[in-house]
Amino acid sequence: MKTHTRVRALLRSPVALALALGLGCGAEAPDPFAGPVPAQCPATTREQSMVVTHLEMLQQNMGVSDGFDLDGRVSDATDAQSCRHHDFTSPTGTPGIDNQLALLVPALATATSGALDAAIQAAINNGQLMLAVTIEGVDSRVDDPCVTLVFRRVAGTPFVGSDMRIDPGQTFDTMHDQPVSRVTARLRNGVIEAGPFSLDLPLAVLDARFVIPLRGARVRLRWKDDDTFEGVIGGAVNAQQMIATTQTFTIGSQLSGLVRTLILSITDMDADAEGHCLSFSAAVAVQGRQAFVNP
Repeated sequence: MKTHTRVRALLRSPVALALALGLGCGAEAPDPFAGPVPAQCPATTREQSMVVTHLEMLQQNMGVSDGFDLDGRVSDATDAQSCRHHDFTSPTGTPGIDNQLALLVPALATATSGALDAAIQAAINNGQLMLAVTIEGVDSRVDDPCVTLVFRRVAGTPFVGSDMRIDPGQTFDTMHDQPVSRVTARLRNGVIEAGPFSLDLPLAVLDARFVIPLRGARVRLRWKDDDTFEGVIGGAVNAQQMIATTQTFTIGSQLSGLVRTLILSITDMDADAEGHCLSFSAAVAVQGRQAFVNP
């Protein structure tokens, strides 16, 4: 009898009544994907690491290129904010894609006698260019409102399969003298999206080893059931910083001057007060396989 009396008293409480109404029939649970991604995700013990097994500079074809709308604008030859560079359209029809690096890929391929993709793949397969991605704080591999992506350089001697890709399940060591990038992300329908953040993207072409410093980087990765992934990484690259990097290449002064001219011809972001764009947009496609990373 005393128990029934206490229950009736609690139900007469305004707080209890509000809770009862909120949890009643027809009440909708809050959307876990609403609002911005938290700065830090709740910790869980589940994580998955993968190593990049393929990296390709994305080209454009008739104005179509994959990538991201980095500046939130759809630009054409009249847009001074993009230094009058046309944006691209994604393969799915999304306008405003920023990837001016795509215009230079044919020239880079010519400079390497058509071996650009093969040179990058060789650098990955021989262990000179290995980038690992770890997904931390995983509650669900399908839909998770907050996970953390960790990008780090790794070292080791990879075993390569008959498909000329690094075999899955291998263990690599973190390169502690290289920067690590972390960013919170969302996972929807198996696709992870994150950004903007800063990411130093390593590249190796023939005898040149360098880093593309992406600012305002964006990432879109599809995490597949077989623990492989594929996706796109994009961002803005400071032109003068990239020119300074190319000056270290053993390519001769004439070619070095041409590279400088080409880089300055594709700047489309970070316009200054005088209308000069200081950065150019870039995007690369990546694929990866499950791996273990020693901290």
